[in-house]
Amino acid sequence: MPGTAHKDERPGRLAAEDGRRIVAELQEALLPTALPVLPQARIAARYLAAGHEQAAGGDWFDAIPLADGSVALIVGDIVGHGVAASAAMGQLRAVLAELLAAEKELSHALERADAFAAQVPALRAATLALVVLDPAGGSLRYTTCGHPPPLVIGTDGETRYLAGTGTGPLGTGSAPVLAADRLASGELILLYSDGLIERPDQTMAEGMAELAAVAADAAGAPEAQWAHGSHGGHGADPAAAERVCQLTVERLTRVGHADDITALAAQWLADPVPALHLELPSRRPSLTKARDAFAGWLSRLDAAAEDWEALHLAMVEVFTNAIEHAYPSEAPGNVELDAELGNDGYVECRVTDQGTWRPPDPADADRGHGLMVAGQVVDRLLVSHPPQVPAGPAAETGTVAGLKAAARTAVGTTVALRHRLRRPAILASGHRREHAAHPVEPPFAVDTSVAAGATARALVSGPVDITTADKLTRRLLSVSRGGTVPLVADLSGVTQLASAGVRALYAVSEQLAAHGHGLTLITAPGSGAGVVLDLVRLAHVPGGKTAEQEA
Repeated sequence: MPGTAHKDERPGRLAAEDGRRIVAELQEALLPTALPVLPQARIAARYLAAGHEQAAGGDWFDAIPLADGSVALIVGDIVGHGVAASAAMGQLRAVLAELLAAEKELSHALERADAFAAQVPALRAATLALVVLDPAGGSLRYTTCGHPPPLVIGTDGETRYLAGTGTGPLGTGSAPVLAADRLASGELILLYSDGLIERPDQTMAEGMAELAAVAADAAGAPEAQWAHGSHGGHGADPAAAERVCQLTVERLTRVGHADDITALAAQWLADPVPALHLELPSRRPSLTKARDAFAGWLSRLDAAAEDWEALHLAMVEVFTNAIEHAYPSEAPGNVELDAELGNDGYVECRVTDQGTWRPPDPADADRGHGLMVAGQVVDRLLVSHPPQVPAGPAAETGTVAGLKAAARTAVGTTVALRHRLRRPAILASGHRREHAAHPVEPPFAVDTSVAAGATARALVSGPVDITTADKLTRRLLSVSRGGTVPLVADLSGVTQLASAGVRALYAVSEQLAAHGHGLTLITAPGSGAGVVLDLVRLAHVPGGKTAEQEA
């Protein structure tokens, strides 16, 4: 209308969207993106930021394995919203994690956290639900510092709320009080923020009743009803924790949500995945049996894909090393493989032989990569040898010369791998990294051709290890006519590149170089093959571009 001023509201909307994005990104940076994988506790989490930036930022969660084998489950809420609340949340989460690790008594950790909150204005009146689950027997110790009580869901769908401890929010002068309870085998405990039970049109009691009904239904929902279902795992219902977190949050926020939403669930599993033990002859066919058995065992743990792949690659490298180097070819022995998931969330994997240790030769550029690659992709690798006591006078006197002689003749080597397993949490963006459930590997294959410009090409797929590396060498040399024409090898379909495959690529590269030609390797972006080639300093082109295209 004439005389009426029209204000463009788009800049304001864009600023609000930017604010929501900044808070969501800050929350994702401060919240755990992964949860521990434990033998007797299946843990899952879901977080959604509030619908507008002024309301988002106060909720948080954590799951922390403790030194005594128990796990601390935490959901909290900081007073206030936006960036300031997110920053305070990150501070409290870090302090509480440190206190839980340092203090033997849970009550002392809570008392110190309460004192810390009283000294920091941004943390005063923060609410907190903390549950410590002991997987040995399913016992619970918990506190509800001004926070709604956790919900227990039975395998039969029955639900009950834990009794509140009557403790006020942190930093308000109400000393934390601990209570005890117990889970039965297969039961699940859900910690949540008040955004799941507070509605403008219902009472708190009505909200809690609705949450219990929806969560129980989610726990027993068929797999087809949820988008990010898990395929694999252990226990009576390995996907229950994920279903409860995801479906409960989705169903209770269909009409929108004004506050942050947080859900953290843990299912107690009385029967953990048993340890793996194999004893196989030191022959190449044994590697295939070890690969398959270890892959199946790892998949029952349902860890993140990157952890699955790292441990599997490291085991293949170490097992291959034992097959190739532990025993003379005319007198093979046995190689043992043991693996177990500890209460701290770390897999301990050991490959043991009774042969003679031969240190890698640093002068051999294309060999000795196996242990190096294995050590790079897992958290820790340790090579050890059993102590040997020499017979005769040296043993009786314990002379230095006698002990040195024993070391020179010592037999037997154990290579121990240690790696933490994690399971992805679903954060504000709804993004979740896929986790492995024994991925189906394509069979090893090499498809070859020669282009019109006399450039040989090879498309490699499947695992490249000690059982397939010789075939790879033969096929690459065959298509490149013994190295007399340039070769482009596309490794995008390689599911695992072991050190035996690295040696094959080195050999082909040297043969091509002798005739004045080069080997161009193509890898899929972020692939395991690309990581290995970087470690061993073999040039490759990511993203499916040849060297000529990049130039």
